[in-house]
Amino acid sequence: MEILEEYEGLKVGEIVRKNPKAAGIFSTMGIDFCCGGNVLFDEVCKSKGLDSQEVWQRVLNISIESNSTNELNFDSFDLDFLADYIVNVHHQYLYKNLPEVRFFVDKVFKKHGERFDYLPELYELYNALEADLVGHLPKEENILFPFVKQMVHDIKNNTAPSSPFFGTVNNPIHIMHSEHEEAGTILHRLREITHNYTAPEEACNSHLVMLDKLKDLDRDLIQHIHLENNILFPKIINLEEKYLAQ
Repeated sequence: MEILEEYEGLKVGEIVRKNPKAAGIFSTMGIDFCCGGNVLFDEVCKSKGLDSQEVWQRVLNISIESNSTNELNFDSFDLDFLADYIVNVHHQYLYKNLPEVRFFVDKVFKKHGERFDYLPELYELYNALEADLVGHLPKEENILFPFVKQMVHDIKNNTAPSSPFFGTVNNPIHIMHSEHEEAGTILHRLREITHNYTAPEEACNSHLVMLDKLKDLDRDLIQHIHLENNILFPKIINLEEKYLAQ
């Protein structure tokens, strides 16, 4: 079986960057392509006991299928547009859905926290995740993304660069990466204790809704973090180098 040469030696995050539909394959196999996206594909397969050739073939198949679809090519987005997309789609998703998830997490924990062993830990994990996100989003919206948009504007207009108060974009991006890691660790544990958000047989309707909302939140955050870690942030760093070289 031939290896898809286009992807040889790439990291899993880079693969999803080139073909977003590969994310579905990786998710079903437990391959972390967002927070853990900076690891070589072959190394991930080896650590998980997966046949890399077989997985490559599945990526090849999905690549062929995706050629006939209208899948968004995030890698082609201008950086200012991509930053706005993340805010308008993923940040707004969180602002809308976090209160709803909080409502059901609180309700189910208070009513059934002693009945289902995993609920106390789920409650604590969600508290930590929400706190992380509530503190995280404004840093992007008020510090990093405005500077990115200013860089794009200045480069297009041949304007002399100005120095941000944070020194270099590597500093806020380092913080963003760290907070993404924290969120990714929490999501991983939530999947473990809920068996991938599978409801117990005796779960009430509120319990079912809570798990369904957590699953949707997980899915959205994975895409959100992927867009930033594997596409936006590396390009921001490269853009700053060009910006400062003016």
